[in-house]
Amino acid sequence: MFLRKKIAGLMCLLAIGAGIVGGCGGAKKGGDTKTATKFPEKNIKIIVPYSAGGGVDITTRLFAEAAGKKHFNGKSLVVEDMGGGGAVKGQTFVANAKPDGYTVLAYTSAIVNNPVLKKVSFKTKDFKPLVMVCFDPEILVVPPTSNYKTFEEFVAYAKTHTIKMATPGHSTSHHIAAVRLAKELGLKFEYLHNNSAAVQKQQLMGGHCDAAMMAMGEVTNEVNEGSMIALAVGTDKRTEDLPKVPTFKEKGANLVAGAFRGFAVSAKTPDDVFKVLQKDFEAIATSEEFKKAMKGAKIPYMYKNSSDFQAYVDGEIDGLMKIKDLLQQKK
Repeated sequence: MFLRKKIAGLMCLLAIGAGIVGGCGGAKKGGDTKTATKFPEKNIKIIVPYSAGGGVDITTRLFAEAAGKKHFNGKSLVVEDMGGGGAVKGQTFVANAKPDGYTVLAYTSAIVNNPVLKKVSFKTKDFKPLVMVCFDPEILVVPPTSNYKTFEEFVAYAKTHTIKMATPGHSTSHHIAAVRLAKELGLKFEYLHNNSAAVQKQQLMGGHCDAAMMAMGEVTNEVNEGSMIALAVGTDKRTEDLPKVPTFKEKGANLVAGAFRGFAVSAKTPDDVFKVLQKDFEAIATSEEFKKAMKGAKIPYMYKNSSDFQAYVDGEIDGLMKIKDLLQQKK
């Protein structure tokens, strides 16, 4: 009898260690009968819907580096570039991925533009923002060999000649800014659309286009080094990084515009998983390590939490709807 009781007690202890408590003497009914799975249990992938080398790619990699293994139960953020279709390819991939929190989208202005202006299988509301980390103003740049070195010279030329304008894709924020500028000042642009800022730079420096509308953070170093000339920037006031570059507003053009960058997941992501992601993404975004890295890379930092970011995106959609017809005429 003693041996049987000893064996039974040992089996009960083993069962408790395995998380199986039913049937053991002394176990409370209705207690915690299973151990909750902790998220995440593997690395989290961030899909950058552009080619490598552009501002979104760089920002995302800085974010992943700042995260290190200090968050997400010691797991890492793994960056994967998936350019194509002006961000459509990568956005579609994330929209169709399993909504388990392991696939995150580098969430940019294209998430507003693409569902409104293109035939895509997703909508902006299919994604839920985690955090905004950047607002990169539009900047108009030309090569140093250009015949026009100032915004005034550019405008005078573009009123009577067609400018070949490079953008990182149709319906991107940069394309939209160029369309707005052309409409307001009566300029003639022929658009050369591609998949990334890196290609824009190649086209500009290789003489394949006359000008490019880009994100300021992507060309700040080139402008300071003199390998590109900046004619105007889309901010309210001159920027600290490029204090000599005038704003479009200074030059009589009503253009304050730029591209936002942040992160989002599927709107179908479970609430408990989303809260874990939200907490750690906000911690990384507001860390001194990340802010210092952004400053060192000359990428304009701007933080918004999940709810404020959602409100901002909703406002951008409302504004875009007002010029939708005009953009669809500018293929």
